Amino acid sequence: MRGGLWLVLACVTVAIPASAALADGDPASDVLPAESVYFPISTPSADAQRALSSAVNAVYANGNRVKVAVIATVEDLGAVPSLMRKPEDYAKFLGQELMGFYVGPLLIVMPNGWGVYDGGRSVAAENGVLDGLSVNGSSVDDLVRSAATAVQRLESAGALKSPDVKEPYVYPETATLRPGKTAAFSFRVLDDSSRAAVAVRIVAAGKTLATLRSPLGPTNYPNARSVRWAVPKTIAKRGVKICLVAADAAGNKSGSICVPLKVARR
Repeated sequence: MRGGLWLVLACVTVAIPASAALADGDPASDVLPAESVYFPISTPSADAQRALSSAVNAVYANGNRVKVAVIATVEDLGAVPSLMRKPEDYAKFLGQELMGFYVGPLLIVMPNGWGVYDGGRSVAAENGVLDGLSVNGSSVDDLVRSAATAVQRLESAGALKSPDVKEPYVYPETATLRPGKTAAFSFRVLDDSSRAAVAVRIVAAGKTLATLRSPLGPTNYPNARSVRWAVPKTIAKRGVKICLVAADAAGNKSGSICVPLKVARR
């Protein structure tokens, strides 16, 4: 979703402190809030990308988490070129940038080695696995494939088991209610476990008119989810709103986010 993250940041700035929402000029910090992998600006082949994406997807499928930034050249560091060839330093830098969105294992892959950060927690298990694994940085494809191998080794060793402490974010879209018709309410969800459930309430004058649920499911931000509601034939014309709360499998919950709904005249 490179180049399209402005949609996420525009929404998130209303939900978290600006210091956490604004990137510091390194491309990976713009991509990783909504994606699990940052691929180098020197685009790797489709096969190499698939290898790393598949390895990362398998981690999430097993109930664990990881984000990966493959840094091939100084251009991948944007405003922090001094961190090139310093994967451990960059892991800490990027991990702290991402903490408004993600607190979990973060793997940095540079041609000269690995860096790992996990929200300030011990990374001894991860480093124990990576210490015996070399990086092949002879080409961008080799670098990406090295990252895929590292992710597979980390997951196989059980080194990516990390407590999920970060709440989801949910972004409702406004809608127009038509009395006596079925309304669809769309929303987008962002969570560092990539899965969340959403509870939806329709409220008017402080009274809950309906409670709807979207079960635990993918939180791929670009793909909106939705629920449907049969609107009563009689409903207030003003003061109707929709309120959403997202919860992940670890029990972390977002705050209640509400937006007004329009009610069309019959």
